[in-house]
Amino acid sequence: MQKIIIILAIVFMLFPGYGYTQHSQNTTDVLGMILQEVNFTKAELGYRPAGYWNRFPLDIPYRLTSFDDLFAEPFKLYDYSKTMANAVEIYLNPTYSDSTDDGLYKLLYNLGVDKKLGGFRSYSANLLPPPAGDEPLITAVEKLFALADKQLDYYSFGQHADWPNIKREIRDKTASLPDSVRIILAETIVNLADAIKWRNLAFRNCKHTDMQKAFAIRDLSDTQGDGTVYYPELDDIAASIDWASLHYAALKVAALAEQTEHKLQKYTSQIPDDFELELATPFGMIAFFSPVYRSERIPAPRMFGQLRASIPKWMEYDATSSLLIIDFGRNSIWQGTPGATASLTNPISLLIDLGGNDYYGYDRKSYPPSTGVGLLGIGLVLDSKGDDTYNGSTYAQGAGLFGVGMLFDREGNDTYKANLSAQGCGYFGIGLCLDAVGDDTYYLYGDGQGMGGIGGGIGVCASFDGNDKYTAEPYAEVYNRGDYHSKHKINGNVAQGAGFGRRGDGSDGHSWAGGLGAIIDIHGNDYYYSGNWTMGVGYWFGTGIAVDYNGDDTYKSCYFTQGSGAHYCNGILIDEAGNDKHELFETAGAGLGFGWDFTNALLINKGGNDEYRAKIISMGVAQIRSCAFLIDVGGNDSYFLGEKTAGLGGATFRKGYARPGKLTTYYSYAKSFGGFIDIGGTDSYYRFTEEKSYPDTLFFNNHLWLQPARTDSLFGHNNYGVGIDTEQGTIPELFKWDN
Repeated sequence: MQKIIIILAIVFMLFPGYGYTQHSQNTTDVLGMILQEVNFTKAELGYRPAGYWNRFPLDIPYRLTSFDDLFAEPFKLYDYSKTMANAVEIYLNPTYSDSTDDGLYKLLYNLGVDKKLGGFRSYSANLLPPPAGDEPLITAVEKLFALADKQLDYYSFGQHADWPNIKREIRDKTASLPDSVRIILAETIVNLADAIKWRNLAFRNCKHTDMQKAFAIRDLSDTQGDGTVYYPELDDIAASIDWASLHYAALKVAALAEQTEHKLQKYTSQIPDDFELELATPFGMIAFFSPVYRSERIPAPRMFGQLRASIPKWMEYDATSSLLIIDFGRNSIWQGTPGATASLTNPISLLIDLGGNDYYGYDRKSYPPSTGVGLLGIGLVLDSKGDDTYNGSTYAQGAGLFGVGMLFDREGNDTYKANLSAQGCGYFGIGLCLDAVGDDTYYLYGDGQGMGGIGGGIGVCASFDGNDKYTAEPYAEVYNRGDYHSKHKINGNVAQGAGFGRRGDGSDGHSWAGGLGAIIDIHGNDYYYSGNWTMGVGYWFGTGIAVDYNGDDTYKSCYFTQGSGAHYCNGILIDEAGNDKHELFETAGAGLGFGWDFTNALLINKGGNDEYRAKIISMGVAQIRSCAFLIDVGGNDSYFLGEKTAGLGGATFRKGYARPGKLTTYYSYAKSFGGFIDIGGTDSYYRFTEEKSYPDTLFFNNHLWLQPARTDSLFGHNNYGVGIDTEQGTIPELFKWDN
């Protein structure tokens, strides 16, 4: 310890102006120095399991292409997370869409497809042009019917049948539309047909019975964490699916949705009042609605979708089994399955809403899968503007099971509410919940707000701007997902940037890797509130990411949270600016940079006067061969830690480290490191009880400490905890993108 203090003193005397905002080649690398204090190097962090590691879960299927390398190089989690956040910052920015129409395509690629598998490089979705000829809309519908081996013309007794006469119906109902609008609609339909072709190719080798069984599953959020139910059909589909074809279809739908939105917006005023078109197709309903709606008219029940209005002046429509819905701006209530695959015969569902204050689901005790849900297909809702309310139950608001589900809301102060598997949730598939601007409120019970589940699922919840509130219900008395780590009083949410797999080692042996869950917020003063297993948390070969770029933010949660994880995983929380509060309540531990059982866990906060509070085992604590760090760069920070607990750079010793177990040796092969770094500012360190708080005597400004101490009999065995508070220095890995 004396050596590192002397080195720091010499460096700071020679370069007295150095601070955390300066990153020249002569700036002291504080991370490297605390590792060197115990003869560690950066290359020794992380885990590279070997085939001779008896009893280590070596052959877990469905690991994402990123997992093994991030597991081996934990500080690459910062790079990996930042590139995702940078994509949100660029493509979810409203100014980007002012001159381009590929933002949603780029978001799906960068946040989902590229993270799920390689093969694509985001060059183009290769959309088809509108059909040539005098009647492009009819030609497009013909292509759609032909794809299902159906026809538009019917003949009997040697002549054309009077009914059904779909071509005549299309001509009559669209005669009042501008030619340009008919061409745009034709282009949209012909590209949906192309996307359906690719989606069907994706499942060509999958058994229909397996797909039906998978489509009906609704309890993945409750049954997979500890492997209590095994669904063999999921394994069978995963072995047969053509991922490239499925993702090609999804990229086409994303590109098509935004292109159609942009093209139609300029014609909104030219759509005749009260225009309505409904057309049944083999793949679901097609419907178009004008912006002007005679709200004083109470609509009578219709053959297909329209219902009586639950709210005066709002149009209410049952969007169950819809292929394409375009609303030019009505205040609408979308019931049923808007933008969600309703069955295997409804493989794609797209809803484009160009305006209005809308309800997606209203006044129901429960809802079917709804609003950007891809169950073995592709579901997308693109809402251009308005203050919207999204209601859902299981599978909602951006969720995918072997499919891709996307919800993209451009602007407005919106409310999102669902139960489970929602707001950016993927099981084997991709789920994105994207909101550009507005002060928004999110609420669910669990498995969402950026949750990557079994099978290498991808789930992302992202916002560009606004003062947002994210809540994953913490209390079991409200909805019971009680977690034994908190005496079943606090829920295990698995939310707000959570990557979770199926731990089958204690049940049937079918262990599946988790995926990538991320919650990303660029601007605004945001509030994150949840129970256990949240906010950049990993579990069982999953990766959880939470990133907030700007604003004074509050993070309030309980256990296994805020840059944490357990059992072979990665978890990271990054806050890039602002005066932030990181608070743990109730059990109040296993967070703020905490790793349990071969976990890489990082909490990184740059800038601002920040506050951290936990009762037990938190703030850069490594247990059971983990790598855990809390790093705060800049600002006058305050740390509150409970009495008699490891924290602020600690590593807990276990006897298997010093001497190999007779049957399990890998604990002695691996290394663990708990690190705490605070650079810059005048910081305060406190211990507290229920009755009082008082200054800590071990942790204080301009000081370095080791846990276990060098004089402790447990010191060594490749298990070290080091903490430092220093006025000067940097961590090069955290400033690659800074000027």
